[in-house]
Amino acid sequence: MHALDVKCFEPPFRFSRSAMRRFAEARNARVLIADEGGAVVGFVILHVEHAEGSSYAYIVTLDVSPAHRRLGLAGKLMREAERQALAEGCTAVVLHVFTGNEAAICFYEENDFVRSYREPDFYGHAGDAWVFHKPLPSTNE
Repeated sequence: MHALDVKCFEPPFRFSRSAMRRFAEARNARVLIADEGGAVVGFVILHVEHAEGSSYAYIVTLDVSPAHRRLGLAGKLMREAERQALAEGCTAVVLHVFTGNEAAICFYEENDFVRSYREPDFYGHAGDAWVFHKPLPSTNE
């Protein structure tokens, strides 16, 4: 997974190997992997968070190899992450996106995520992030 993250993101935005391991192995982590011929071609790490009597899923990272982009894989991974979050009782999915990553911003907006607010210096000197959220349907409906 770390090797794919290196291919997907520039240094200010990629995780170190140890950080990737911590995120993927956290008790509240759920990791979804897409592979092709035994090679990881995409993955999403989400954390199930509990706050003030409710739960939400935080997308730590979504990575898709450059050769597999624009083929629907990111959408499939996100839909599966949303299904997992809903099964865990989450009411929403939340994530951060670098304000300069227009492709990711378009992807999330096309997938019904709503831009909530700008978080200054989320990426340190590399820049600010948009916080996006997507409410999940109630399991009581």
